[in-house]
Amino acid sequence: MIQHYSRPRRPVTDLLRQNIMEDFPEIARIPDEALREKVVDAWAYSLCCSDFTRITEIPPDGNPGAPVLRQGTQADHLRGVFRYAKVIALEFEQAYPETQIDWNILLAGAACHDVGKPYEFDPSNRQRWAAAPADSGFPTFRHSVFGMHVCLTVGLPDEVAHIAVGHSFEGQHMGVSAECTIVRQADHGWWHVAGALGLIKPETMTGLAANLTARKPAV
Repeated sequence: MIQHYSRPRRPVTDLLRQNIMEDFPEIARIPDEALREKVVDAWAYSLCCSDFTRITEIPPDGNPGAPVLRQGTQADHLRGVFRYAKVIALEFEQAYPETQIDWNILLAGAACHDVGKPYEFDPSNRQRWAAAPADSGFPTFRHSVFGMHVCLTVGLPDEVAHIAVGHSFEGQHMGVSAECTIVRQADHGWWHVAGALGLIKPETMTGLAANLTARKPAV
């Protein structure tokens, strides 16, 4: 059995960091400058652990193969969830003055909720997993778990890493923070609404709500 080690395949460059901000400009809305830099570090590290060179190269899937947007890239989902999470939090903060939201953690967590996808979606990883799933699993780590690893590796707060691991299925088996709950709702809601509006390929709707019906999109 061959052993594998998840480590960067190439160095982080200024161009890579520039492309991350170009593909995901909402990162600039994170209030704390140091935290913004760490979020870029996380995406840079994750991309360098894969064959992808920028976020817009990652397919527009929730999980590999399902659900899949009819068009676009992973950046469309990431940006949408970031904005959606912000709207949810603003609604409660404005309607209930006693509401306390850590905006730095919420927005950094929204920006990093899928930071592990370069690893899980990486073509070379998927090829070796498919060839010998009994050796290291298929996948070895889901994007949520690898995303937690990435966040902790680059020095992001535990609270942000918690959102990365808790936003998806793993969140069903752990107590999740208030900020994680908002990101989970934004993420899952984004996919369900996209499905209802006919923005997802019909054959890839598996895993979304059983009672969800898709509207025919405009030509």
